[in-house]
Amino acid sequence: MSQKKLKSVAVIAAVVCGAAALFLLSSRRRSTLRTARKVRNASSLSSGNSEPPPWLEDVTIHLEEHPSKVNLGEVTVVSWSVHLPQGASTLHIRLNGKPVAESGSLPIVPPRTMTMTLSVSGTHLGLYGGTSQSVEVAVDYPPRVVIDPSTPDPVQVLVGALVDSTNPEQIVELCDVALDLTGFTYIDIGDHRSLIASPDCARSPRRFGPLIFVTDRRGSAPLFRIRGDNVLFSGFRLEGPTNDIAQGDIKEKGIQVSPSKSAEPIHNIKICNMEIFHWSGAGVEVLDNVEKAERGRLYNTNPGAVRIRGNFIHHNRHGAGFGYGVVVSDGAYATIEQNVFDENRHAIAGGSRNDKALDYSGYTARENLILAGGGLHCSESWYWALTGWRFNCWYTQQIDMHGDGSSFFEGDWECGTAGETIIIERNTIFYTNGLAIHIRGNPADKAVVDENVFMHKNRSDAIAQNGACGGWGDNITNPIDVRPNNQFFNNQFFVNPMDELGRGDFFGDGQEEWFMATGVTWWVWSPVTLQWRYLNTMSERLPQLMLMKVDDDSICDVRLYTAHPDTRPTVYSKSGTGPWEPVQVIKE
Repeated sequence: MSQKKLKSVAVIAAVVCGAAALFLLSSRRRSTLRTARKVRNASSLSSGNSEPPPWLEDVTIHLEEHPSKVNLGEVTVVSWSVHLPQGASTLHIRLNGKPVAESGSLPIVPPRTMTMTLSVSGTHLGLYGGTSQSVEVAVDYPPRVVIDPSTPDPVQVLVGALVDSTNPEQIVELCDVALDLTGFTYIDIGDHRSLIASPDCARSPRRFGPLIFVTDRRGSAPLFRIRGDNVLFSGFRLEGPTNDIAQGDIKEKGIQVSPSKSAEPIHNIKICNMEIFHWSGAGVEVLDNVEKAERGRLYNTNPGAVRIRGNFIHHNRHGAGFGYGVVVSDGAYATIEQNVFDENRHAIAGGSRNDKALDYSGYTARENLILAGGGLHCSESWYWALTGWRFNCWYTQQIDMHGDGSSFFEGDWECGTAGETIIIERNTIFYTNGLAIHIRGNPADKAVVDENVFMHKNRSDAIAQNGACGGWGDNITNPIDVRPNNQFFNNQFFVNPMDELGRGDFFGDGQEEWFMATGVTWWVWSPVTLQWRYLNTMSERLPQLMLMKVDDDSICDVRLYTAHPDTRPTVYSKSGTGPWEPVQVIKE
């Protein structure tokens, strides 16, 4: 066949016979292949003969896609034809693993960039062999991709838009879906990427929000790994595979923040308004990278670089390690605020430093609500593995920072330097089965415990610290700064906030929520989702307040108590979320 004739049919031909090869290009990227691959002799497998059987020289594959690039939702057509050797009857033709005829075409709507492979394999004249040819179909995404129940192949669309998209900024919105990402790990999220719920579908006091879940055991692997700047995860539920207390190497993570190699500081990573549960390693793990800079990309002078805010993080459990709601390690720093934690082994944990450099970890934990559940730690054993029965169990702390040293007397990571800067302020901690806070060494900078509310009777029941490893005494050279404005249950004026609950419609839909004022923050409990949500940072308790509609909207407001509310000027917090502001006329 002449070169002129080949161009007239507009195909890509590759004929390989011995050492000869000819490649011709066309606008439609048609491919013809006549070559031998993955060949073995069916009649003499033990001989180690890897020479291609002669009959493969008579196999020709034509494969094309048109067009080769489509926008998401558009159709491309994959066409093929195969010429087989004379008399072939036991050869199999497959397109991406599925049997097809010797020629045909298939319209497809690819959810992400994909490779289509046509293969011929089987036994002919007593010899086994196989050959294949592939083409790629590229997919372009709009800057905003909405995934709802009508979206074909939604999982591939989600992963493709987040990972494959070349847009400078990419938003993926979820609405009324439950997506099974079983089998996926390390879905890397680069710069300027958002995975959120659509506003009308997002997690709220009346909605649980869309769901992403996995069911497979995955060791210690995370599902999502955030590598870049300006990333937002918000408004959906993220469910892991472990709904019990795990043991051994089952320590999977839901979201891992793991910056890529760079000397530039990380900016603006937000994980907010989510429900994160059943991850036996950690719901959220924050790490640093020191490959390009001694202090990495996350540090205490930029505390807002990673914000974990307004989430419900619960039932992330492991019997003898991990089981963290949020863990900050390898020299990272994060701000963890206004979340609700329940039934985690540790609600908030810290790994002292990066093992490769003296880059110490830290966090600001503020205005969180830590409920009474969780904290259980059990020694692992063969008996547990065989029967499921646990023994030698005790309760551990809910907020901690590991030390970077171990010794025979103190134990593993129970002494030495414990992180760098640790700020624990305005949290409400109902957990009393073990310590509320344990700093397991001397901070490189400081540990401050300020204006928190504890259900423990006193400081020694709630807060503990270890010092340097070895030697005599406690070896504490940098003690925790426990401020006098922390509140403990043995105070004669202290009342359990759960015993002082009010009611009001704080979302204007006719349903009332339970209102709780802890002494540092206000919270409401939804009768629909059965979850607490942060409302405001205020020190006033319920006896000082009136829950009533003050202004013209349908939402309950919070008014400072006065003996004569109808006649005296006073102040109120609009919808319970605003600052104190004056009000002159009260509308009942």
